[in-house]
Amino acid sequence: MKRLPLILLALTASLLAEEVTLKQPALLKADRNIVSLKAGTVVELVARDGTQVVIKYHNLTGKIPASKLEETAAASAPAAPVSAAKPAEEKPRESKPVETKPANPPQTTYGKAVQKAKDNAAAHEKNTVKPADEVLKDH
Repeated sequence: MKRLPLILLALTASLLAEEVTLKQPALLKADRNIVSLKAGTVVELVARDGTQVVIKYHNLTGKIPASKLEETAAASAPAAPVSAAKPAEEKPRESKPVETKPANPPQTTYGKAVQKAKDNAAAHEKNTVKPADEVLKDH
């Protein structure tokens, strides 16, 4: 008999939960879990607490800022009107293939190892005596 009010409360809370869509990405912190929610994710709105809202996503319930349910000013503002006067003819630009250059300094452990090997090879080449070149320069 004591469990009946708890069961009714749980059922009522689930029926009153409203489904909302996140307008901005958010981090849902629930107990020991953190879930990153992308914009456009549908979640259940359980309660509002001032600047925070309590939401339920799958089996996780936690708080996120209420501002994450609202659109940003830049997204909700209408686009600037496009002027009808455009240049009569635009020259097509030639596109060159994009060259991918390694990051300098390298970011990965592998890249750092390769860079170190190149530096060591260059230092070794610089310190190596080249008798053939010295003989040719003297004569």
